[in-house]
Amino acid sequence: MTEESGNQEKQLNLDELLHFFTASFFYFAGTTCLIALLSDKDLTVANVGDSRGVLCDKDGNAIPLSHDHKPYQLKERKRIKRAGGFISFNGSWRVQGILAMSRSLGDYPLKNLNVVIPDPDILTFDLDKLQPEFMILASDGLWDAFSNEEAVRFIKERLDEPHFGAKSIVLQSFYRGCPDNITVMVVKFRNSSKTEEQ
Repeated sequence: MTEESGNQEKQLNLDELLHFFTASFFYFAGTTCLIALLSDKDLTVANVGDSRGVLCDKDGNAIPLSHDHKPYQLKERKRIKRAGGFISFNGSWRVQGILAMSRSLGDYPLKNLNVVIPDPDILTFDLDKLQPEFMILASDGLWDAFSNEEAVRFIKERLDEPHFGAKSIVLQSFYRGCPDNITVMVVKFRNSSKTEEQ
């Protein structure tokens, strides 16, 4: 089994475990999942939903590490339509007029219809080529208020204290009017093969 298929299987199993333990009292709840696994030379990122990873390289460029799963994307829209579902606009594009992302863990009423799925996208990056300085892993509450480039610039100015940078950008997202929950993690790379999580 490859690392990529192993990660996908773990996320699918996690969705099944959530269903087993929460079906009777949190049947309608759902969440995103964003995982970053670091090895000596590679960074593997798996995501389900609309949490997002963004890396800052040595030149200050914002490199997307994941793709949001949104119902308006052509690939997702076609898959939803093939499953017999629909998307509609209610402040944002939503699956069955309800959910603003097209993949998730949980959200079982939509899973039963097969219009929302738990299948992750998994991407692997060569750290020697990227030469990363830091990465941001965050829920959509941040990305509703900041572009990738804005977030990278904001954190770069506060990189001596990544923990402070993460707290500061959460507050800025809130001040910009984000009504959603906001979770941010900043991981500072010491060099191409080691990281320091703060």
